[in-house]
Amino acid sequence: MDHSLGTVALVILIGLGLVVLAMVVSGAFVLVKYRVPLRGIVAAVGALTYLVSPVDAIPEIIFGPFGYIDDGGILLAAAYYISRLVAARRAAVAGHPEIEASPGRRRRRS
Repeated sequence: MDHSLGTVALVILIGLGLVVLAMVVSGAFVLVKYRVPLRGIVAAVGALTYLVSPVDAIPEIIFGPFGYIDDGGILLAAAYYISRLVAARRAAVAGHPEIEASPGRRRRRS
C-alpha cells in the first residue's frame, strides 16, 4: 500500500474537521437547550474565533505543541463560564417552580 503524504494529511484533516464539527454541534445544542444568555453565546463564539485565528498569545510556529496551551486555556475558560451559566439557570428554575426557563422574561404559570 503506497500512500502519499498528501493523502494521509487529507485523511487526518478530514478526521479533525469531523471532530470539530461534532463539538460545535454539541455546543450549539447545549446553548439552545439550556437557553444560555447572549453573554454565554458571545463567550463561545469568541473562544472559537480565537481558536481559528492566526493571532495567538503563544504562537504555534515558534513554540510548537506548547503553542496550543493558550488555545486550550481559552476553550476551557469559555466552557467553564458557560457551565456556570447553565448551572445558574437550572438552579433558578429549580428554586422557583412558577418561573419557566425562558431567558429575560418571567412568566407565571396559571
